[in-house]
Amino acid sequence: MTLARRTGSHTTHSHSRWIVAAGGRRDSYQVPIALHEAKRLTAFVTDFYTPLDFAAVRRLTSFLPRAVAGKLKRRYSPNLPSRLVKSCPLASLKGAGGYDWMEYNRVLGKCAGELAARRGAGIVSYAHLATSAFAEVDTLPKVLIQMQPHPVAVRNALNSDQFLPDLQEPGLMNELHWPLPVFDTLCRESLLADRCIVNSNYSRQTLIENGVNSERISIVPYGVDLDFFTPVNSESGTFKVLFVGQPIRQKGLHYLLEAWRRLKFHDAELRIVSREDRNNSMLSEYSSEFTFSGSLEWKELREEYRRADLLCLPSLSEGFGLVTLESLACGTPVLATVAAGSSELLSDGEDGFVVAAADLTRLMAALESAYSDRRQLRDMRVAARRKAEKFPWSRFREGIRGAVGNFEPTLIPSAANHE
Repeated sequence: MTLARRTGSHTTHSHSRWIVAAGGRRDSYQVPIALHEAKRLTAFVTDFYTPLDFAAVRRLTSFLPRAVAGKLKRRYSPNLPSRLVKSCPLASLKGAGGYDWMEYNRVLGKCAGELAARRGAGIVSYAHLATSAFAEVDTLPKVLIQMQPHPVAVRNALNSDQFLPDLQEPGLMNELHWPLPVFDTLCRESLLADRCIVNSNYSRQTLIENGVNSERISIVPYGVDLDFFTPVNSESGTFKVLFVGQPIRQKGLHYLLEAWRRLKFHDAELRIVSREDRNNSMLSEYSSEFTFSGSLEWKELREEYRRADLLCLPSLSEGFGLVTLESLACGTPVLATVAAGSSELLSDGEDGFVVAAADLTRLMAALESAYSDRRQLRDMRVAARRKAEKFPWSRFREGIRGAVGNFEPTLIPSAANHE
């Protein structure tokens, strides 16, 4: 498995060893695990990793409060030995409480880039960390994992959305609020990479529109833990719609809230699961319209998927939306917009619904159709699970190895055609 770096008309590199850079528990560590399985991983650089493969650490966590121990355990995978992981404590300090997001990215990326340079390894970096990581490796191979659409596409979607302009987002920075130097830096990131890996055709197109050669882009759709996210028989007379994610404009939640208010369904419940506080103007304006669950543990989230009749992902611009696969795996159909990359997985009317983004009328029509024909929704549950079964994490890891290992595009015309 090799990666050639092209300079002009010359091919200058062939690489088989890689450093992976990512913050947090990004994608359940599937990218470093993929390269470790192929014996290609030199190191995984992150902010914090719990070495639970050390007996002393396991004993220590057994004495900690359950909530603390649970958080520590989530920063570990038995498929990723801690001897291959380099934690960067300085990055953790910079990112504590989210107080300095760009400095966190700079420090963590630089740490990974310096290690790659010392070991002569190629680097696979998630977006936002990549600029500082790539700056350290000069001519070594560079691969970017672009989770979101190009920043220009996200900014354009937010700029064009004039629906309910008085609703303010919680104190989260987005592409409209980034300082110009930060925005310009992150816009150039995809141009620095020898290869860009995205998770949808939608994201791929946004990169092409902003100057990235299509031959340098591979599409690798996400996967899901099919053993954990499983369906159960759960029926009630109440029509339950679920939203999982941040209560921000980019997610299109304001369209869903307004649609729900206007539709005035009887015997129906809209449930919102989010790590953010419900006391922000987007949610407080509609506080009587929904049930707020706050942040949930994985098992609790799985129960939300299972109890729901429909997951709604009304995004204005989203690279994928992993919640789509989690919901489908639990047998729950999904309503998504064409601006959510995961809508490419759906077969409209069979395992979910696909509507235009930022279109209240069509969103309301789809919700009303689902509400009016509960039998159709029940029939969709089998198809939903069947669709999810096409996307195990093992398939994602195989796609990552293929994308990193060669320069031939691995394009997927439409995941709805993966029959």
